[in-house]
Amino acid sequence: MRIGGILSVYKGDSPIFLNQALDSIIRNQSKTFDECVGVIEGKIGQELKNVCESFSEIKWLNISDSDVFGLPKALNTAVDNINAEVVLKIDTDDLYSNRRIEWTYSAFKNNESLDLHGAQIQEFSSDFKLNYGYRNVPLNQVDIEKYFKYRNPFNGPSVAFRRDSFLRMGGFPQVGANEDYCLWGLYLVNKLCVSNSPETYAFMRGGSDLVSRRSNKTYRLGELQALKFMKDSGALTNSQYLRHIFVKQITRRLPLLWNSYIYSKLRNNIEHKIPKELEAIIQTVQNEK
Repeated sequence: MRIGGILSVYKGDSPIFLNQALDSIIRNQSKTFDECVGVIEGKIGQELKNVCESFSEIKWLNISDSDVFGLPKALNTAVDNINAEVVLKIDTDDLYSNRRIEWTYSAFKNNESLDLHGAQIQEFSSDFKLNYGYRNVPLNQVDIEKYFKYRNPFNGPSVAFRRDSFLRMGGFPQVGANEDYCLWGLYLVNKLCVSNSPETYAFMRGGSDLVSRRSNKTYRLGELQALKFMKDSGALTNSQYLRHIFVKQITRRLPLLWNSYIYSKLRNNIEHKIPKELEAIIQTVQNEK
């Protein structure tokens, strides 16, 4: 079973974060990819180009400015150009457990019916000095389907899927935000097999920076597009759709301090110290050139 990774790079990415993310998922894993495809969206700065060029293990594709339609199109292009049965979604500003690929491979190898798989994540400040806690998601099909009606039951930086089912679902829809939530809804509507691991696959840069990015007008409009897509596809009922709009559109308009407080309450802050595994990963990616 071939396993691969996909990612997208655009001009707004941080060269430092990108280098660290790729180092953790490409060069510091217990099992390596058979193939990895990265899509460069339009023109990027020289620093980002240098990072991309330093990872020759990745097959890089370029999308011209005139064809750019954000993350959904870029990731769909990557999937179209990869020769792997199972595909991992790579976020370009997070760090990954050095067993993410191994654990993902085992999940799909041990269950031939599995189409979509994710795991738990821990969220941190952008410099990884503050631990905001876990974003825990349900493990089995029934609980995932229930959870979907209220919140996204998968953590994006942890997810992998079978390429053939992804293509049958039409890939990531062209919405302005939450394209992954929309796609997972299609998997559930079509009764495909899904699961989450209890393991922590990813260490995500979250906190107030993430809350701020999700509080602007552009994101709110993109979220409305995503919610309408989920309603039209049958993933959400009319009443669930209206509840999402009411709660999320009000929350996005709250002062940042209030929004950050609500966000913190949705995380499981079991311990605030940085886990030893993450300390080792940070040390490794900082030392490698």
